[in-house]
Amino acid sequence: MTAGLHRFFVDPAILGGERVTLTGPQAHQVGRVLRLKPGDRIVLVDGEGRESVVRLDEVRSSAVSGAVEVVQPSRPEPSLTLTLYQALVPRDRFETVLQKGTEVGISRFVPTWCERSIVPGGDRIDEKRLERWRRIVTEAAEQCERGIVPEVAPLLRFADALAEAVATGPTLVAWERERERSVQAGLHEALAADGQSLGLMVGPEGGFSAIEIELVREAEVLTISLGPRILRTETAGPILAALALYEAGDLELAPLTPQPPPPCAGAGEQASSP
Repeated sequence: MTAGLHRFFVDPAILGGERVTLTGPQAHQVGRVLRLKPGDRIVLVDGEGRESVVRLDEVRSSAVSGAVEVVQPSRPEPSLTLTLYQALVPRDRFETVLQKGTEVGISRFVPTWCERSIVPGGDRIDEKRLERWRRIVTEAAEQCERGIVPEVAPLLRFADALAEAVATGPTLVAWERERERSVQAGLHEALAADGQSLGLMVGPEGGFSAIEIELVREAEVLTISLGPRILRTETAGPILAALALYEAGDLELAPLTPQPPPPCAGAGEQASSP
C-alpha cells in the first residue's frame, strides 16, 4: 500500500489520533517542492517502529493536514546492530558512505579521525557538519523505507574509537594487508561471540597506519581481508555491512500487517515542526 509514497520521519507526539498536521520545512517540502495535492497520500514514520498512511485534505506552504487511513509496523530493523567507525575522507565520499550504509542497514555511524585522514580541518567537525550528515542519513532512511534513522555520532580519534568499539562488543577491522583471516572467517568468529551487535572499522585512503594496526593488535581485535582487490574506502564499509547482515541472516523478507487507525483521543489537530 505504501510503495511509491513519499515518507517523512516525524515527532511521534503528532501521531496517535485520526488526523495529523505538519508545519515548517516538511509542509514546505510537501506543498512546494513535491507539489502534492489534496487526495494524495504520504507516509509518516515515528522512528519507533510504526508508520501511518495519511490522505491529505489540505495543502498549504505553511501547513498540510490529512486523515490517518492505516497504521502499521515499519519494516523490521536488522537483529544485528551494526556500528561503522568510518575514517574521515573527503566530504562527498563520506556522505556516500552515510547514504549507502543507511540503505544497507547500518544502525550507527562514528566519524573517525585517523593518522592518514587528509580532510582539511577534519579535527574540527562542528555541530553544523553533523547536522548535515544527519539530514543525509534521514533522507536515505526515508528513501529506503527504514523505520528508524541511524545515529551519526560526534567525531572520535582512532584510539578513542577503538576503545569504544572494544567496550561495546566484537569488532572487525578491515585491513588491506591482512593475508590470513578472510571476511567470512572473521564474521563467523565475531557473530559466534555475539550475534546482537558488531563494530566495523574502515580506514581512510591509504589505509590504517602501522601505529594504528599495532593498537588494534594490542586490543586483540580481529583484522580481516575484504578480498584480493583493494576497495575504495567509501565502498568497503557498505559492502562489509551487507556481508555481516547476510551472515547474520538479516536479509530475509518479513511481512507487514496493516492495522486500522487508532481512535481519536480528543487531541484534535496538532501542529508541529519536527
